[in-house]
Amino acid sequence: MASMGVKEIAKQYFERLAKALKPKAELERIYSDLNNLVFTASQKPIDRNTKIQILDELESLIRRKPSLEDISESATYDSIRKSTTASDNSDILDVISAMKKRG
Repeated sequence: MASMGVKEIAKQYFERLAKALKPKAELERIYSDLNNLVFTASQKPIDRNTKIQILDELESLIRRKPSLEDISESATYDSIRKSTTASDNSDILDVISAMKKRG
């Protein structure tokens, strides 16, 4: 898991998702990445609980609209704000919920 914690990983995923032209496709890439994460010390794959913690944190970031303003590139934020609707967020949250079930 490199030396990052759950919150840092979720924030990276959130930023990737915010910049993605196709958020659902990016979520699938994120899920694949998540399944390939390993703990730094043991080099063993992260456990299901850690994956769920990361997904919970990602979900929390998505639910908080002001979080989008934290993204450093204002152009990225503007494009998200113009192209993302509440239904888009619902779809993304539904995919994250499904990802949690797949574990």
